[in-house]
Amino acid sequence: MREIKFRGKAKMSIEELDDLYLEHENGWVYGHLVMYGKTPYIVGDFIEVDSEYTVNEFWVPVYPESVGQFTNLKDNNVKEIYEGDICETVTVSGKPFGTIDVVKFINGSFQLVDIDDSLLPINLGDKDIFSVEVIGNIFEHKDLLDEYNNILEQFVSEVEKALEGEE
Repeated sequence: MREIKFRGKAKMSIEELDDLYLEHENGWVYGHLVMYGKTPYIVGDFIEVDSEYTVNEFWVPVYPESVGQFTNLKDNNVKEIYEGDICETVTVSGKPFGTIDVVKFINGSFQLVDIDDSLLPINLGDKDIFSVEVIGNIFEHKDLLDEYNNILEQFVSEVEKALEGEE
């Protein structure tokens, strides 16, 4: 049976998480996803359950846009891959230097979607994938996406100038 878990960036400060002895990685908490109204919470396992109530290890409110589900896969560095991760991906038949992709849940499976949208999404478990490395996530590292797009635009511009010179 596959492991179903989520992560989210806590709305609490790192100091508050530490004061409450809550496990986290730089403010990211991991566990089950529960919605209370419009607020997502990452919650721990059940401690006590009866017909009238439940008690969980912890309840932590998280930023909705930071929530991502675990894909049940790990990257080349044995780091868990979550929905919303930014990955550097090399495929057997793809671009020689790889692509920068975002992990998204599309049509019932986790897909790698290249950020310049020039390629079709590829299933995260596809046999054509040679390597995947998590380099960030879309919540904390939007600058990676901007930086990649700037480099790509500069490269395209240089290629266009070179082609104009050949005419």
